[in-house]
Amino acid sequence: MTLAIDRIHRIDALEGLSRLEPKSVDLVVTDPPYNIASTSKTTVRHGKIVSTMEAWGAWDCLHPFDHDVLIAQVISQCYRVLKPGGALYMFTAREDSGFFVRRAVERGFTYRNQVVMVKKNPLPSFAKSNYRSGFEICFYVSKGKPATFNFISQPECVNVYAHATKHRLTDHPTEKPLGMIRRLVLVSSNEGDLVLDPFMGSGTTAVAAKQTGRHFLGFDTSPEYVAMANRRLKELDAGEAA
Repeated sequence: MTLAIDRIHRIDALEGLSRLEPKSVDLVVTDPPYNIASTSKTTVRHGKIVSTMEAWGAWDCLHPFDHDVLIAQVISQCYRVLKPGGALYMFTAREDSGFFVRRAVERGFTYRNQVVMVKKNPLPSFAKSNYRSGFEICFYVSKGKPATFNFISQPECVNVYAHATKHRLTDHPTEKPLGMIRRLVLVSSNEGDLVLDPFMGSGTTAVAAKQTGRHFLGFDTSPEYVAMANRRLKELDAGEAA
C-alpha cells in the first residue's frame, strides 16, 4: 500500500484504488455520484429551486455511458483491494441499483442485501408531477462469505434506516446520515480494521470509522470537500481530547 492510512487523499477514486495493494482493505462504504446533473436540470437546495450543476457540480455530470463505466471500474477495483470476506456497501440511484449489483456479481462479489435509507421529511415537490423522493438504496455485497457480520441486535440489524434529512451536519449536498454509516461500519468490520471510501465527500465514513476504533482511508477530488472532511475529523479529535 503506497497511500498513508487515516488520511483523506485529494485524488481520483480510480487512481487511489489503483495504488492500493490487493487484499488490503476490510470494508468499503461509499456513496458515488448518482450522475443527477446529467439527467435533471433543476433540483431543490435549502428550500430553493437551483440548477443541478450549481447544487452538485461537474463531478455529478458525466455522459451516462461514462458514468456506468466509472462505477463498474470502481466496483472491480474494490473487489481487488478487499480481503476475502470483505464487504462493499454502495449507494446508487434507484434506477441504477440492479444494474450495478449485476456488475458486482459478474466481477465475483456475492449479493447479500439492499439497505434502504428512508427520509422522514423528504423534500417537497414543487412541480407536483411525480412522487416525492422518500428513500435511497445502498446495495451490500461481499467477497465470498462475509468474514465479519456483527449482529448487533434485532432492531439494529434491519435493512431499513429512518433518517430526518434536516439533521445534516455539513453543507455537502449528498451527505449521508452518520448514524446509518456508523451502523454499517459496526456490523461489517471490527476494531482495528481498515475502512475505505473512494468517494469520501463530507467525510462521514471517516468519522464513523474513527468513532468506532477503525482505521480509514478516503479519496476525493474536491479541495472543498477534503477540507470539510478534515475539519470534521479535527473537531472529533478536539471533542475526544476534551
